[in-house]
Amino acid sequence: MAFNRPPNDRSLTFKEIATDARISLDEVELLVMKALSIGLIKGSINEVNKMVQISWVQPRVLDRKQISSMKDRLSEWCEKTKNTTYMVEDQVPELLI
Repeated sequence: MAFNRPPNDRSLTFKEIATDARISLDEVELLVMKALSIGLIKGSINEVNKMVQISWVQPRVLDRKQISSMKDRLSEWCEKTKNTTYMVEDQVPELLI
């Protein structure tokens, strides 16, 4: 679930977790606490807002489809970075040598 989101948006609602994991809402907190305790993820639980913020996920072996998806995401990131550089160069050229 967390891998399907951009790194800067890894906040998940209890409802999203329950749906993806096919468990009841009452079981979500325990599932997340288990994942935190055995080191599968790092993050925090906000019980009041029913949210989980994931800051790190245990790496895993990727298949070809996942690697291809990662390549596409990296290419997209490179393109956005290039566009941002062009925008900065156009708006404040004196900052760049």
